[in-house]
Amino acid sequence: MRIYEPDLRSVKERTRAKIEKRIGFREQPWRNGNAGTQGSPRTELDIEMTVYGHAAGELPFYEPAKGIRGNADGGMFLLTVPVHEGQDLLLINDRNSNKEQICRVVNVTIRDIMTSEVVVAFPFPNPEFWGLPATT
Repeated sequence: MRIYEPDLRSVKERTRAKIEKRIGFREQPWRNGNAGTQGSPRTELDIEMTVYGHAAGELPFYEPAKGIRGNADGGMFLLTVPVHEGQDLLLINDRNSNKEQICRVVNVTIRDIMTSEVVVAFPFPNPEFWGLPATT
């Protein structure tokens, strides 16, 4: 017989809060606009990356993705995990020295039964994440 049975929901919430605090989610001064389609010119990409995130009430996920377009303000990638507009994600560029970038989902388009095109915005311009030259 157990004297103490932890509440699974509160354990998940505490874990999520610790992760968010550690990587800076919810503390970013997000800019207005759809950064995946505005700002500096978009460049076609073919980048293997890893996406970290979690939906409300869900466990965190790590998922391989493919970056297909990007600029200093954000980008677009293909993802097989459902995400929604306004969700914060952590991107890891597997090809560019595992550079990390916090971002926010600004658009999701269903591509087929398994894949979505996800457009994200960066809180600050960061062309180096994609390995693009810095603009002046």
